[in-house]
Amino acid sequence: MKQAITGSWVYVIVLIFMVIMIAYVAISINYSRAFELSENIIKEIEMQEGFNDKSRKNIAILFKQHNTTVKHGCGNDPKNDMIYYGVNVAGSNIAENDDSKKYDYCVARSDVTISGTTKYYYSTKVFFSFSLPVLGDLFAFTIPGETSGLVYIYDDTF
Repeated sequence: MKQAITGSWVYVIVLIFMVIMIAYVAISINYSRAFELSENIIKEIEMQEGFNDKSRKNIAILFKQHNTTVKHGCGNDPKNDMIYYGVNVAGSNIAENDDSKKYDYCVARSDVTISGTTKYYYSTKVFFSFSLPVLGDLFAFTIPGETSGLVYIYDDTF
């Protein structure tokens, strides 16, 4: 009888280890997909020289290619006085952050002037979640990103 109880504990430990490993792999895959999307958004903003209509259309295509459906609130960054604007890919509408609404991704612009030259930096937020079929979304994570300094921006939305 003692060996039967000991054997069941081994099964429980193995099952717990398997669940932890599967969760780790699932989160790693989702994170890498979301990070790739974040980097592509940053590249698109830099290639189009700002966050304009053309970059928003190309970002909407990126979202469709990545098949991303996670939405989350933007939240503002009080340390850097940055106001994030939420964007929904379906209509490519841009709206100032409203904590009660959820967005596909968020964008903020900061202007830095050094010795008479103004550079524009764009900060982005992309979201991914850890979800289970029965329980739904358990955790939502944010992946921040930032462009390099753009000196000349073209037809900017902000």
